[in-house]
Amino acid sequence: MRAFRNGGNMETLLEMKGISKSFFGVEVLHKANFDLNTGEVVALCGENGAGKSTLMKILAAAYERDEGAISILGKEISHMTPRTMLHEGVSMIHQELNLLEDMTVAQNIYLTREPLNKLGFIDYPKMNSDAKALLDRLGQIDIKPTAKVNALKIAQKQMVEIAKAISFDAKILIMDEPTAVLTQKETTILFELIRNLTARGIGIIYVTHRLSEVKTLANRVTVLRDGYLVATRDVADVSEDDIAAMMVGRQVEHTVPDEFAGDQTDVVLEARNITGDILKDVSFSVARGEILGFSGLVGAGRSELMEMIFGLRKFERGDVLLYGKPVTIKRAKAAIHAGLGFATEDRKASGLVLLRNIAENADLVYRIKSKKGFFLSARNVKARTEDMIRRLRIVCRGPSQLTKNLSGGNQQKVVLAKWLLADSDIFIVDEPTRGIDVGARAEIYNILKALTKEGKTIIVVSSDMTEVLSICQRIIVMHEGKITGVLTGDERTESEIVQRAINIKDKKAG
Repeated sequence: MRAFRNGGNMETLLEMKGISKSFFGVEVLHKANFDLNTGEVVALCGENGAGKSTLMKILAAAYERDEGAISILGKEISHMTPRTMLHEGVSMIHQELNLLEDMTVAQNIYLTREPLNKLGFIDYPKMNSDAKALLDRLGQIDIKPTAKVNALKIAQKQMVEIAKAISFDAKILIMDEPTAVLTQKETTILFELIRNLTARGIGIIYVTHRLSEVKTLANRVTVLRDGYLVATRDVADVSEDDIAAMMVGRQVEHTVPDEFAGDQTDVVLEARNITGDILKDVSFSVARGEILGFSGLVGAGRSELMEMIFGLRKFERGDVLLYGKPVTIKRAKAAIHAGLGFATEDRKASGLVLLRNIAENADLVYRIKSKKGFFLSARNVKARTEDMIRRLRIVCRGPSQLTKNLSGGNQQKVVLAKWLLADSDIFIVDEPTRGIDVGARAEIYNILKALTKEGKTIIVVSSDMTEVLSICQRIIVMHEGKITGVLTGDERTESEIVQRAINIKDKKAG
C-alpha cells in the first residue's frame, strides 16, 4: 500500500507552535512545532525520550503546555481538558489499549454515553445497532457489537478503540505504535482502515519506530530529537536511512549477521520432538556461539516453545538436552541453575520490577543462583551493577535510579544485565527490541553479537523479519506449532520467511 494522497483538497487541520514543557526543571520539549492537514497521515518519529509522547499528551490535554499555541481548523484552543479536546475532535489510541474486558464491544464504544429509552433505561437494541453501523463504516471488519471484548484478538480490540474514537466525531486520530503486536495480515487490514479514514478527511498522527511503515503509509514525517524539532519532510523525499539519521543525529550502520565461526556440532541445547499445547513434534538444536532466530506469525508457537524449554510451561512429551545430556526442567529456578537465561517478550510485566532500582533488578537472578542468596553485600551489588552499566552503556543516573524511569532500550539492557550477572550461557530473548528506537536497537544487536564472541549462545524470537535477518545466522520458521523451514545462507530472505510462516512451502526442517 502506498501512502495515501488526498488530491489538492487538504486544509490545515492542526497547528502546534512553539510548544515547550518541563518536568521538575528538566525541559523535555523546546519550542516544538507540528502541523497536520485534513486527510493526511503524518508520522511522528524520534528515539525514546525525544518528546513524542509528551507532545501528543499535550495535544490530548493529558499534560498542560508551559508555552506555545494550539489551533484546530484555524481556531486557537486556549482552555484544554481531556473532555474539551474530545469535543474538538482529538482522540488518542494508546499502545496499551483502554478497554473494559468484561463488557461488550457496544458498551465500550458508548461507555457513559449509552442511549436511553423512554423509561430512562439503557436502550441496548439501539446501542448495538449504532455500534454495528459505526463498525460497518470502518470497512470489512468482522466484529459483533454484542461480543465481549475479552473474546477478541488484539487487532480486533484496536478496531474497537478506533470505532470508539470515531463515535466522538474525531477529526484528529493519534495512533501510538499501533502495529507493535499485530501480524502482517492484521497490519495490512489496519493500513486499509487508515486509508478509509483519511479518505473521509480525518487526519492521522502515526507515532512509530518502524521506518518501513513510515515509507508505506505516511505523507509527511516529523522528527524530534532531545525535545527539539529536527525536521518535517515529505516522505517521498527521504529514505529510511535519512529518517534514522535525523532521529539519532548520525548515520545508523546497517547490522548484518556475522558469519558463524564456531562448530555446528558443538551443540549446547537440543530439543527433540517437543509436543504440547499447540506444538507438534518440534525439534531443533543450537551451537555454542551461534545466534539462532525463530520467526513466524503470532500464534505459531515460538514463545510457547521457549517457555517449555525454560520450565515455565509443561509439555506432553519430548526431550531437552544440554551439552548432550537429557535434563528435566520443570521450574524456572532449575533453568537458571542450568545456565539458561530468558528475556521474555513483555519486559515490563515479567522481565523487570519497575518500582525497584537498577541494582535490585540486575541482581535478581544472581541472588537466586548464589548460595549467599539475599545475604549479599550491598557494596558488591552496587559494584557489579556499575560494571554492567559501563559494559552495556546503560544511560542512567546510577544503580539507584528506578527502572520505570528508564527508556525502553535501557530497560532492555537491564534485563540483559540481569542474566549476564547470573553468568547465563544460553540466552533466550523474546522480541528483544519491541518498542525500542532505532539507535537503541542497534546497540542491543551489538551486545548480543558481542556475547557470542564470549562463547554465549543466543536464541532470538521475533516477529520482526528485519530483525532476525539482521542478526541471526540461522532462522527457524514456525507455523501453527510446527517447524516449516530452517533458513541459512542465501535462503535467508523476507520472501522465504513469509512463505514458510503462512506454510505456502511445505518443506521439512533441515
